[in-house]
Amino acid sequence: MLRAMIKNTRIIDGKSFIGMGLLGLVISFKYNPDFKDAVLVLISLILYVAYAFAINNCFDVDTDLVNPQKRDKNPIANGELTFKNGIISSAVIGFLGILFAAFLGREELLIYVSMVLLATLYSAPPRLKALPVLDVVSHGIFFGAMPFFYGAFFDGVLTKYEIVIGLALLLYSFAMELRNHLEDYESDLAANLKTTPIVIGKALSEKLVVVFSGISIALLLAALNIPFGAFGIMIVGVRANYRTLDAVVIFLLALHALRVLLGA
Repeated sequence: MLRAMIKNTRIIDGKSFIGMGLLGLVISFKYNPDFKDAVLVLISLILYVAYAFAINNCFDVDTDLVNPQKRDKNPIANGELTFKNGIISSAVIGFLGILFAAFLGREELLIYVSMVLLATLYSAPPRLKALPVLDVVSHGIFFGAMPFFYGAFFDGVLTKYEIVIGLALLLYSFAMELRNHLEDYESDLAANLKTTPIVIGKALSEKLVVVFSGISIALLLAALNIPFGAFGIMIVGVRANYRTLDAVVIFLLALHALRVLLGA
């Protein structure tokens, strides 16, 4: 059962979201070089992402049952773990994350609890992920901007530079949520869910993926003082596939981390 509980966290799938928080931590660490607290941030980030995926699996059984790819990743849907044990293990993970965050200060704890609460409401009733517009907006906040801000607030402040990056991650998370819903379009339709792509259609959703991705890339470039290159990237993005967009965003985020580490 322990193996199924660990599988339920889908921690490998959540590595990019952990990376968002780590980027914020890297940027702020030089202003607060406290290694012990940095480890607490890392552990709490891992627990947060594990909780968000675990609680999502608990309430995604109806759609994952009719989606072979998702069913294999959901131990509750394929019978490896009961719903009750899934809820209990998720709650334990969430509590441990809050406990670690509590050692970091009141402001960090407030951000962390807000993330956990929003991640819960996204998956559990009222299940924001099944409500058009709110599904995209909530995902952008709790799995985009907030993990980054959680790490970036390690030094006790949020700079304009950090806010721009957080906004870029918010928009890219919008795009990622639309992409997730597009992948699940048929199973969500069969489960009678009213996700944003189902309401506005596949064509418009795909266009919005490109728009949100392009603006996100533009912001990341602008934060690197490369404003003119942003327009070229946005134009290329119209024809680029999702893997290319992901690669560009990851590359730019790595540049931001390198810029901070080198003191540029």
